[in-house]
Amino acid sequence: MGEQRNSGSRGRTEPSLGDLDELHGRSSSAPPSSSAPSPSESEMVLPGETRKRSRASTPSAPTRSGSRRGWLWPLLAVILLALGTLAWVKQDALRSLFPRTQLNSLLARADKAYAAGHLEGNQGDSARELYEAVRALEPDNEQANAGLRKVGEAELKRARDAMAKGDYADAQSALEDARELLGGGDAVHAVSQKLLQARQSQAQTDALITQAQQALAQGKLDGDQGAARLFRQALKADPDNAVARHGLDKVGDALAGQARSALDNGQLDQADDLIGEIASLMPGYGDLPSLRAHLAQAKQQSEAAIQQHLQQARDALRAGTFTGDGSDNALAQFQAVLKLDPDNAQAKAGVGQVAQALILRANASIDAEDFKQASALLDQAAKLAPHSADLAAARSRLTDQQQTASGQDQAATPLTPKQQARIDGLLKRAKAALDAGDIMLPPGASAYDLYSEVLNIDGNNRAALAGLQGLAAHATTRFDQAMNQGDLAQADKMLKVLEQLVPGDAAQTGMRRRLASAWLDQAENSLNQGNRAAARQAVEAAARLRPDAQRLQALRSRIGNGNG
Repeated sequence: MGEQRNSGSRGRTEPSLGDLDELHGRSSSAPPSSSAPSPSESEMVLPGETRKRSRASTPSAPTRSGSRRGWLWPLLAVILLALGTLAWVKQDALRSLFPRTQLNSLLARADKAYAAGHLEGNQGDSARELYEAVRALEPDNEQANAGLRKVGEAELKRARDAMAKGDYADAQSALEDARELLGGGDAVHAVSQKLLQARQSQAQTDALITQAQQALAQGKLDGDQGAARLFRQALKADPDNAVARHGLDKVGDALAGQARSALDNGQLDQADDLIGEIASLMPGYGDLPSLRAHLAQAKQQSEAAIQQHLQQARDALRAGTFTGDGSDNALAQFQAVLKLDPDNAQAKAGVGQVAQALILRANASIDAEDFKQASALLDQAAKLAPHSADLAAARSRLTDQQQTASGQDQAATPLTPKQQARIDGLLKRAKAALDAGDIMLPPGASAYDLYSEVLNIDGNNRAALAGLQGLAAHATTRFDQAMNQGDLAQADKMLKVLEQLVPGDAAQTGMRRRLASAWLDQAENSLNQGNRAAARQAVEAAARLRPDAQRLQALRSRIGNGNG
């Protein structure tokens, strides 16, 4: 290929960096390019001849071209070396010029996923995955590191929320994610401890529910190990536990069934207790209003029947018809009341009055030396008031009169020293029991039993008879002391002692009213303090003494409705 550049030629022109002569300046002796002969001035020759002539006519051209190209390659090498050195020295600046399109896109997607709550996943589109992808490209990226910390804190919050809902498995999963992202810390440790405690509590609740279900299946509804109490304990630990709540509903249904059965059988006190238990366990139980209405109606009917029996009993007492085979006597009518209301105080007093009347008749028969009739009357009285002091005195008198009538002389059969020693010891023990307040209890060691044992040895022992006769006064004194001290349980105990010693005594009516009023006062105080269980016990104690007390129903309503 030729080197000649001719504007009129159609041959390919070699690449050129320009006129390299200009880099060094043109020689003053070189002719200008415009002085070269034009093609028109040359002879017409063949192409081959033209090439030969051109080479021959320009012998210095190859030397000039080689000189120009020798400068080109070293210059290029120097430029490349300079650029490489500059790139090495300025690498941080050059890196900052690297396009950040992919990194910025990942950060934007990560922030969007975090805002949407899409924290974790395995599809590459969660906040955690995207932030970690950014950090893989640029480990020191502050925005990605801050984003991962935010995800960790969000996972910790999710763990707390899951615990509040009782979803401990989800809470554990969120907690593990938070621990990985936050690297532990006080907040993670605190949530971990709370989760551990919650799981332990849940395990205890599950155990209680299992026990309660077993008790329910066995029909054990009340008591410390009864289904009702166990389900309530489970609900106290986990108020939203659906299984425990459903179990308690089943307990309510079972108790309601028992209450209805008691109502049908006229066992109103039992029905009342069952309905009260339902109200305590489940104040919102659906059948509770119906059960209360049924109980109120039954009580109204029962009260009417009770009043009728009491009136007939009083009429029989006035007529002197104390006992008999039919129902037209005082004892039969009082016993009919007790069948409807076992704790009816008026009926109990009436039975005591019948016993006293029988003892009076027995004493009259003793005076008439009708010992057989006297003995029969005392036997009847013993069935009604076995611990009556008057009964013991009447029996001693009967024995004495029988011995006198038969010609036996008590002095003729004196007590042996051993018997006398035994009596002395018994009287001493009876006095100590009386001082300790053990009037009727414990059996065998009470003042009543010790005095009675003396009379079994010596039926006419004056000290024993006097001791028995004085027990009622001693019980009355202790009753008053207990009332003044606010010890209502002790006062109640002494009143029951009096009911046994002197059944039917009119003085007991006032004592009963006084004690019932004190129980109702205590019930109100307990309610005001929020102690419904104590209030219920006090109300029932008052009801046994005075079922017709005016405040009774109002307090029962407050307890049943849960109003303090």
